[in-house]
Amino acid sequence: MTRFDCDLAILGSGFGGTLLAIIARKLGYSVALLERGQHPRFAIGESSTPLADFKLADIANRFGLDWLRPFAKYGPWKATNPHLPCGLKRGFSFFRHERGQPFTPRDDNANTLIVAASPNNETADTHWFRADFDSHLVDRAVEAGVPYLDNLETHAVRHGPGGWELDGTRGAEAVAVRAGMLIDATGTGQVIAGALGIESVDPTNLRAKSRALYSHFTGVAPWQSVLEEQYGPAATAGHPFPCDAAALHQIIDNGWMWVLRFENGITSAGFSLDPSAHPVVPGESPEAEWTRLLNTYPSLARQFARAVPVRPFVRTGRLQRRLSQAAGADWALLPHGAGFLDAWLSPGIAQTLFAVNRLGRILAEERAGPGREQRLNEYGRTVLRELAWVDEITGTCFACFDRFPVLVSVAALYFVAAIYCEERERAGLATPDDAFLLTDHAEYRAVAEHIFRKGAGLPAADADRFAAEVRELLAPYNSCGLCDPDRCNMYPYTGSLSPLR
Repeated sequence: MTRFDCDLAILGSGFGGTLLAIIARKLGYSVALLERGQHPRFAIGESSTPLADFKLADIANRFGLDWLRPFAKYGPWKATNPHLPCGLKRGFSFFRHERGQPFTPRDDNANTLIVAASPNNETADTHWFRADFDSHLVDRAVEAGVPYLDNLETHAVRHGPGGWELDGTRGAEAVAVRAGMLIDATGTGQVIAGALGIESVDPTNLRAKSRALYSHFTGVAPWQSVLEEQYGPAATAGHPFPCDAAALHQIIDNGWMWVLRFENGITSAGFSLDPSAHPVVPGESPEAEWTRLLNTYPSLARQFARAVPVRPFVRTGRLQRRLSQAAGADWALLPHGAGFLDAWLSPGIAQTLFAVNRLGRILAEERAGPGREQRLNEYGRTVLRELAWVDEITGTCFACFDRFPVLVSVAALYFVAAIYCEERERAGLATPDDAFLLTDHAEYRAVAEHIFRKGAGLPAADADRFAAEVRELLAPYNSCGLCDPDRCNMYPYTGSLSPLR
């Protein structure tokens, strides 16, 4: 039998759980990192953002992880870790497709939106090729002295006054782990939820509604090439950066497709679909459904004409879930375990890093006692508030897929909040306790509630008036010139600062 007695056990060795293990070990805790599978392994949740980058750099600085800091920007990543594949992400791009018709660029960009997040490649964000990145972090954890057990099947989890007891097997060998604190970083949260009887939120109370169909591919044509082959260089001349160097959102009826390019020739792509409008057809394989969806939108079919999946397709049921509790006196869930919404607008990496930073600070500043319990409980409440806020943004955007000009105005709430927070970081005004995307900013949330309520059912004919109203309401927070009709949905990086409240 293998037995571990430790201060902290972490279930799941994705990047969040592994970073926490490294931090805890650095702080002097005894740690066990436990993994059901093994690395390298396929994972999505691959697209970083400026807020995620700030938080990753903050974690590196706060906990003395100098080797981690270069991963916060594309240029330093490529200079220091060229062996670890990533993708260049300069911002976000959106294109609205019509059923049965090729995508046709419009002079006013009424079916296109591109928002830059960086001024150049050196300081750009990245797409993380998770199989290699997560594996690299595990190697770092092992080098730091973290005991790591993979291929571990957990059979029993018990919680008592003395902490946590986990019994499992690793092959033919029995494994017993005793820990004073447990963090569930598995991505489902079901280990702790099952042990403590934590209830789930009724999914009908969640605004976002989607299922997914996805894989990794080779041979995916750049979207810029598809546009220029059909319409010439003028089709992309106004783009503030190459539209493929982005989290590319291809929007269809009642759904959207993500396309994320890595520099190793792999492209991550998948559909997020409203299950009511896109039910699974009985007997239709995931491959057949993928082909049918592509053929419904001719320009997507053109982009993927030579694409070859390099792994089996994944088809999910409804993605949205949320637990009613995310932390307690001696346990915590990472955000993905506490709930999940959708990949729309790439919130996942940032949310996880916000949580890792908070939990790391708690471990550093409250090693035991009522102070730690109080802060863990507040951590849990914050995670649930942040998930609820992202659900509002995501669900309202989904309700506007059929009215792209309205969607542009609603999505501005995300971009204005994100850039506002980024500028606070650059100006040194942010605090470690700031919540993700202005979750706890009462004034901004009141503005958002008005915009969401009005935009969700607004007729397309009223889109221009709505855009003007949104521009006025967001003006106190809009440091980057979004919602400017003269920009025609093309927003280069400005980097300008306005007074921040």
